Amino acid sequence: MEEDDEGVLRNRLIYKDIIIKKIFKKYLQLVSLLNSPTSATSPQIQQTYTQLLNEFSLFELSIQKAQTISETCREESNYYEQLCKQREIEIENEKKEIIKLKETLDHEKKHRQYKEQYLALYKVINEKPSIEQTEKEIQKSQKELNDLSDQTNKTTSKLELRTKQFQLLLHTLSELEKNLDDDFIDNNNQNSNNNDNNAMATTNSDDITNDNANDNNDVDEVMKEGEEDDEDDDITEKER
Repeated sequence: MEEDDEGVLRNRLIYKDIIIKKIFKKYLQLVSLLNSPTSATSPQIQQTYTQLLNEFSLFELSIQKAQTISETCREESNYYEQLCKQREIEIENEKKEIIKLKETLDHEKKHRQYKEQYLALYKVINEKPSIEQTEKEIQKSQKELNDLSDQTNKTTSKLELRTKQFQLLLHTLSELEKNLDDDFIDNNNQNSNNNDNNAMATTNSDDITNDNANDNNDVDEVMKEGEEDDEDDDITEKER
């Protein structure tokens, strides 16, 4: 492309050089005719002068044409320069717009990712029971726990009562065994004593029997209290 431009400029310069040489020849011819009036006629001088003026007109026209072309090229150059600057500005704006769109795209990707995570959590939460249902289950479990606690307390109280009854029973049996041993010893002593002592021994035996009867009555009362507690527990269980 540069070689073609150089060739065009070279041809134009050569053409202008030819025109200048041609004008110079016409000028020399006119001067020669004017310097030798004997050999030149007036029409010939007039014709040469007219041809010289025509050559000057053509040269002036070519100069004007060159100026016009130069102005046009300058205007086109300015236009293309402004267009180039405008394109550069547009390119910069497009680059900024691309960067902005990339940021927007990244933001939208994050927003979409958050939305997908939110939907996943929402799905998991919906699969879980509601707060009201959970509270009802908690209340039900708390009630069952309270019932078990009450039952445990009652069972503990009953166990303590049974322990006391058993200890009382053991104590009564021990006392009864001791009294029987004493009766056996007294009976042996009475066989070796006289009849008066037999009467006294009989009185003592009656007292011991009364004591044993009293102990048996105490055991019966304790057992009766235990049975009443069992009946109360059975009634409570039935009411539940």
